[in-house]
Amino acid sequence: MPSGVGTLEYLVEVAKDWAVARFADAQTSDFALEPHRFELRGAAVRRYPVSPDSLEGRSPFDAVTWARRATAWAHNAVLTLIADGEIGTDHYEQEVVEILAMENTDVVAECAYVVRIDGVPPCLGPFWS
Repeated sequence: MPSGVGTLEYLVEVAKDWAVARFADAQTSDFALEPHRFELRGAAVRRYPVSPDSLEGRSPFDAVTWARRATAWAHNAVLTLIADGEIGTDHYEQEVVEILAMENTDVVAECAYVVRIDGVPPCLGPFWS
């Protein structure tokens, strides 16, 4: 497969499919997606677990500033969202699954909201970029 944005988009789709399948298999409300790295090796995509405590596991782009080989990461993140309302500005935290991909200077990023309800396994919403 040639390198470039098309390759990154392919890796992103593989990572998204894997993340969706992991959430579909979730059995408990405390399920958390373990971070993984996806690399294109010839015609195959290889998936590698990444330690959640490592910098790569928490924030891949802070750990890897340049990827020679097309690489994608899937991991949980918590975003702080700011919303203006009638009584002022409010902020809240939202759990998301990020899919980040990089090769040389090309970058692709997508995320999906995680919905949690007590006593029910979490649901993963649709991905968006």
